Amino acid sequence: MAGDFQFISIQVNEPVKDKATRRRARSHALKKALERKRKDQQRSRTNFIPTTFKDPDIDPNFNDPAETAKPCTMTCTNPPAPVYSPLSGALDPFQTLAVDSSRLQALLGDYRARQAPEPVFSVAEELAFQSFRSVFRTGFQDPALINAVMLTLAFAVTGGSLDRECLRYQGQAITYIRERMDSEHDAASEAVIGAILLIAGVGARLGLKPQVELHMGAVQQLLQICQRKSIHLTPGIQRAIFWQDLNSSLMVGSKRIVNHTTFAPLLWTRDAFVPNFYRLPPGFQSRSHIFEGEFRAVLEDLHALQCIRNIPRSSHIDAMGMLHINNHVASIQSRLKALSGLSRLQECCRLAAYLCSMTLCCKIWCELVLPSHMSSQLLFNLRTLRDDADAGAWDGDRDADLLVWLLYIGGAFAPVGPVRSGYVNVLALDYPHISWASLHQCMRQFIWSDDAFLMPVRALWAEVPQYHLRGVGV
Repeated sequence: MAGDFQFISIQVNEPVKDKATRRRARSHALKKALERKRKDQQRSRTNFIPTTFKDPDIDPNFNDPAETAKPCTMTCTNPPAPVYSPLSGALDPFQTLAVDSSRLQALLGDYRARQAPEPVFSVAEELAFQSFRSVFRTGFQDPALINAVMLTLAFAVTGGSLDRECLRYQGQAITYIRERMDSEHDAASEAVIGAILLIAGVGARLGLKPQVELHMGAVQQLLQICQRKSIHLTPGIQRAIFWQDLNSSLMVGSKRIVNHTTFAPLLWTRDAFVPNFYRLPPGFQSRSHIFEGEFRAVLEDLHALQCIRNIPRSSHIDAMGMLHINNHVASIQSRLKALSGLSRLQECCRLAAYLCSMTLCCKIWCELVLPSHMSSQLLFNLRTLRDDADAGAWDGDRDADLLVWLLYIGGAFAPVGPVRSGYVNVLALDYPHISWASLHQCMRQFIWSDDAFLMPVRALWAEVPQYHLRGVGV
């Protein structure tokens, strides 16, 4: 075989005295020995050696210096070091991604990018059922998807603004998506749908309603193709479509393309074994005439979610339990979004109920942009309601306890800034005299969980100037 042998002229029975010739012979022998060794390793799949690194998402003892690192990836002895993604659990030992692998690693190591909640997929332990792998059944090989992922991560690092890097990833992702959309066979896949959803999510954060509707319209077309061609999509991507559609609709008012009954994996029904969970709490029960029909049913289901949250050790629910809770929340929020023709007071209660559904059972959901957005909407409606009462159109004193619950639920999840200050100002003017004991008792008459709400509500209460002696009731 060509290249296997190298002929060196020497005299028979005479030692090789020329140093250059000896060096060439020795070098050639070593080269062939290494080639044979590598081929043997490749055939036996032993050309990977374990390496270790500490990753806070993988090693639970990351912050404990007494603990040693755990093996969590493999490195090929021949190619460069691999890219390991905690999002996908997939290896890319040959650096074949359509983006800069080192930049991907840097973004994954950035706390702002890794902790940014994203309804399409999650790296949070609480939402392990919605991991990258379970949603897409693949790694980062798809160029449209990986560019959309990079866009999402980089967008989170910038704090919600499109810089040059974000625009580059967005442009690349859209280019690849358009190429795939030319063929129904290539377009109808979790990767393409996921890439579009991620781009739509960035558009929603920026308040770009036309762009969001354009992207979600494309997802709707792909769903129709999948249905026509009997293409099965993963439950994870179906769940991603539902949440991105709902969240975007809440953020920018885009038209919804699905609801809680569209996909089988999200279907939810009441648990017949705990019928007492599904009732109105006392504060709402005394105003049952305000909450009729579907609104009443949703509030009953929200109270059941509160009961689940209050079960001891419920914070350690496994993945299947979290799936059921996720479906429970999906049903509540989708139905709340569909309510229409509400009075101003009912609208305030709808927004507060939405806030409770997002913050009761999962800390990660509290990190979404939506709670602060809903809090802002609630403050606007409460101010309008207060003006109506001042004009004599509505008696606010009759429902003072309900208004206190609305104000504290809304303000507790508002970030530091104008909206939170707005809640503090209203509370200081109208309800500055509430002791913590009285406030706590008032809040418990409605949707309430000490585990989920006590700390943020008490923090807000401490910010309200107490102009009167504490200890006086509402």
